Amino acid sequence: MVRLCRKPAIFVQHAPPTRSEARRGQTYLNVYNRPVKTAATTILRDARRMAALTQADLADRAGTVQSAVAAYENGARRPSLATLERLLGACDQDLDLIVRPRMRRGAAALAELAVTIREDLAAGEEANATRLLFGFADDFRASSRPGRGALITDEPTSTGDPRFDAALAATAEFFAAEGSIELPGWVDGPNRFVEPWWFVASRPAFHAYTLAHTPASFARHGVFIAREVFDRV
Repeated sequence: MVRLCRKPAIFVQHAPPTRSEARRGQTYLNVYNRPVKTAATTILRDARRMAALTQADLADRAGTVQSAVAAYENGARRPSLATLERLLGACDQDLDLIVRPRMRRGAAALAELAVTIREDLAAGEEANATRLLFGFADDFRASSRPGRGALITDEPTSTGDPRFDAALAATAEFFAAEGSIELPGWVDGPNRFVEPWWFVASRPAFHAYTLAHTPASFARHGVFIAREVFDRV
């Protein structure tokens, strides 16, 4: 993924932006499934136009010739990263190479989910907040092993609701065990356990069943939810 920002910076990414990044106001140039040469062509041409430069202007600034710039922009030649960085620098753009663990496209880490959950709760949308917890299973299981670790590593901020704060920790613990990933230390924080117990999306008549089928990682945090709600993939 290459994102061309309104600020003078261009980022070459190996994964899509997270939801929090997408809220920061950058303009994203999607180059999935395109050859690197095609991506560089688009980046360079758009950066030059943003700087209000002609190909000859850019060549003069970068210490090259107009024909070379034209060849890069029409795909006849492929610039090296060093050359691309020099050309973009002449357009007052910075080039940053970001390597991120591969995740399911659109996946949100628990730290990101906490922000959205807090917003949903403030809006009285508890059902939406609960669905986010259930949906995390899909994001986790469809991500690579490094991506799975990245999805649970960072500690979420408080959602403003002790039940969801405990549930986020339980979710991290449950999927860390499932994926044989090191358990993040934040799950044992004092605000990651809830009393009285919370039976998630369970009517009182089904509490006995939920008690019997809640994973130990959730029960430890005072959150009771039948294991099958995560069997979505």
